[in-house]
Amino acid sequence: MDESNESDLSHESLIHDLNNVFETITEAAELLNSDRRWKPLAAALTRSVTRGKRLLGAIPDGTPNLARIVDDAIASVTDYCVAARKPRMRFSSRVPSDIRLPGSSKDWERVFANLFLNAAQIMRKPGRIDIETQIAEGALCITVSDNGPGIPQDLLPRVFRPNVSTKKGAAGRSGLGLHIVDSIVKKYSGRVSAANRERGNGAVFTIFLPPV
Repeated sequence: MDESNESDLSHESLIHDLNNVFETITEAAELLNSDRRWKPLAAALTRSVTRGKRLLGAIPDGTPNLARIVDDAIASVTDYCVAARKPRMRFSSRVPSDIRLPGSSKDWERVFANLFLNAAQIMRKPGRIDIETQIAEGALCITVSDNGPGIPQDLLPRVFRPNVSTKKGAAGRSGLGLHIVDSIVKKYSGRVSAANRERGNGAVFTIFLPPV
């Protein structure tokens, strides 16, 4: 194959093309922002463009601070719930401000955005997501729990496999969100597990990361 053709399919050229898409969305957001009724949606679109650029690497990656990453993921999923007219989620984040994660901020934003989005998409009424951390002997344990319907028992053993969705009527769903979570956690020598809450309804995802 001609090397010049291969270069057209490079990551850099993909960023270029997607930046053109983002530019169109940004222009649309600016138009909406001129109307007071649409200002919240315009702001959500602008934040989504910024997140898209972060995930692509078009914006320089920052230090992977857990509290900041969780806040960014919360903002992303809150914007989704508003734009998609989904039930709103309340978040309770008990994460110390000084916890650093290994690797890339954008990787970890994908992890928490997918965990939060998985809960938000399954809710039929306003719900709650709790994020907590524990540190023992230098190892980090992060739990993300919700008060939704939980995970069907037959799905629990394969919930992190690709093309497996926890949503009923999952036509059109890729079933990749939790697989992405598992893949990124493993990339940094960690592990993630899924379970249902022992008391009450809801799912619990637990991430274990070894001492840095």
